Amino acid sequence: MKRKRDGLIQQFAKWIFACGIVAGVSAWTTGCSPSSSTTEEAATTPQQFVIARGEPRDRLRQIFARYRGSSYYQDTSEVVLRVVPMADASSELFSGGKQEQRAPFRVRWTGRQLDVQAYVVRLRASSSPQSNQVELNAWFDEPETRHFDSQMLVDVWQKPENQRLDLDRVLADEVLRSKLSAGLAGPPPQLEWLFAGDPMSGIFEPTAKLKWLPDANFAGQKMRRIAAETEGKSYVFWIDPTVSVIRRVELPLPLIEGLDTKQSSLTLEFRRAEFEPQSGDEDSTRFDFQPPFTPQRVSRFVPVPPPSPSSVLGRRLPNDAMRTIRADSNPTEVVLFRLSEEEGVSATEPRWIAAAITQSRQSNLSHVHWVVATEEDGFRRELSAAWSGAVTVLDSSSLDDVFGLLRLKPGSAAVIDADQTVLLTEQQINTNSVGNVLAALADDAAGVDVPAKIQADYKQLNRAYESELSKALQQ
Repeated sequence: MKRKRDGLIQQFAKWIFACGIVAGVSAWTTGCSPSSSTTEEAATTPQQFVIARGEPRDRLRQIFARYRGSSYYQDTSEVVLRVVPMADASSELFSGGKQEQRAPFRVRWTGRQLDVQAYVVRLRASSSPQSNQVELNAWFDEPETRHFDSQMLVDVWQKPENQRLDLDRVLADEVLRSKLSAGLAGPPPQLEWLFAGDPMSGIFEPTAKLKWLPDANFAGQKMRRIAAETEGKSYVFWIDPTVSVIRRVELPLPLIEGLDTKQSSLTLEFRRAEFEPQSGDEDSTRFDFQPPFTPQRVSRFVPVPPPSPSSVLGRRLPNDAMRTIRADSNPTEVVLFRLSEEEGVSATEPRWIAAAITQSRQSNLSHVHWVVATEEDGFRRELSAAWSGAVTVLDSSSLDDVFGLLRLKPGSAAVIDADQTVLLTEQQINTNSVGNVLAALADDAAGVDVPAKIQADYKQLNRAYESELSKALQQ
């Protein structure tokens, strides 16, 4: 089976977001304020914006002014993360070698309407020319949460006359803002270019260094390039010299040991970006905003609870199943991890498992039998050697019956107590699930009925959600 090599990529995405790699392109965190620019302001003709060489700082400000003054803009874009390890990099960290992940997004601005498709976010903000009323509609293309329980944010407000959209106001909802910021490269930077009063202000600080780089080709066209360095972070802007549109941006990579920074890259690529609509090309630029569900109209997004606890909690496993996963007949708690079938993911999961074992020992939870199952022979031998005596490593194929009883898919975990009762199942192996595993072990050691506690906690959480949702629902 061919496996997806995106585990490390996802890890990088978390690092990138946590470290604020694109902090300079986040209008709502840098204090975007309304300006005197009007939505009716005519865009300057492309000929007036031909980019010639000169002071790069002035040229880049001129380009951002082109975005800020535009009455039309639309693009088809994607963020591209390419990871290339050094030749001597850790095999655990960089399992799978060179890796790549892409995340598409689109933005369209017509002077009256803003459409955004980015990661799971679907957003439309429309202003009325008669009343200056702005109506915002947003929903999440997120099937795993039933599209955020079919919630659609609806918000209406008045904007000052002849003023562009206030991006801070558009993204005032906390959940919406977090969803838009949580992708590979954070929020689409063209939103800041279009609406911020002083976009990417950090690269224009007196200490920042800007310079021209040699021209280079992108998508079959020659681009002018401006490099900007500020606070130890470097950016490169690829600019179409005839219409002042940014076609590519190189973003800083996180400082990770073993990463070949000369070959690795994080880029925003605008395969299509234009300030004027193309005649006869309406289908390719159309934004389909209709959600695939009957929406619950809300005044604010209410975080949805996690999936309900597994129905196997509290059930007792048969003796033959326990004999398969226990090394001996001693009655001990068992923690079973089924590694993912995706190679990149399965290579990072042992870190979380090792952390769980370490923390359990520090918490005096020593009477626990740790079991890891993987389908790869080579990886199984490698783990057996690394964890000799501490963890039992088994072939996944030998546990099909156990997985069926526990309803464990690849990349999940279960905790079974000394009486063979299922205490907990987790559908992912990550920092949160490791914490839940340790909490279940500690509660069990303290005599707590763990399945009953989980069920009670979930009912309380669901009641709280229903209460908050009822307050947010619009009649």
